[in-house]
Amino acid sequence: MTVSAPASSAIRYRLARPGEEERLGRLSAESFGDYPFFSFALREPFDSYQKYLDYMTRLHRMLIKAYIKKQVCLVGVSDGAVVSVALLHDPRSRDIGVTDYILAGGLGLVRGVGLRRLLAFFDISEAAQSACTAKHPDAWYVELLAVDTQLKGRGLGGKMIHDCVEPYVRGHDGRSLSLITNTEQNRRFYMSKGFTEFSESTLSCRGQTIGNWSFFKQLEI
Repeated sequence: MTVSAPASSAIRYRLARPGEEERLGRLSAESFGDYPFFSFALREPFDSYQKYLDYMTRLHRMLIKAYIKKQVCLVGVSDGAVVSVALLHDPRSRDIGVTDYILAGGLGLVRGVGLRRLLAFFDISEAAQSACTAKHPDAWYVELLAVDTQLKGRGLGGKMIHDCVEPYVRGHDGRSLSLITNTEQNRRFYMSKGFTEFSESTLSCRGQTIGNWSFFKQLEI
């Protein structure tokens, strides 16, 4: 299925395809390379940023592969190149479980950070989403929204929400969106896109803490 942007736009939106996981994983990893949610939990074991980025690519490749198979992975394409990607969880569908992640390459992620750290990361991920799950269980959850780092600042993230994510969710009988973020900059971004902040918490890992904010948006029909 294709979700098309307005005729004046150079970006076309569509579902991701099997076989695209590597390049989508790299785009997503680069977009979130310095993002506190990942760096405070997974950065320490690596003695160089490149090694950390390679690991992040493997992590995001696994996540994207699982979403392509079990949930929703949307991409924005311009001039034949993917410039943005969004992962959506349909609340009516079965959750992605441990087996799904293992089949998508999850066991290989133990190498590099160790099993204990990796399991702690997944526990933190679950805790981060808990307010959305508890208060808005019927909302579609935005697991990830990433933009090509070379094109950041050009409004591609907001455009993907408005022209792709929201139309896709409405077209599949969805009525609302929820998500979390961990930076002040992103808080301002989502508020500017019509999201309402409804929960604030703190996430902890190995003596470090970061802020965690939950957002909700009711979609116009």
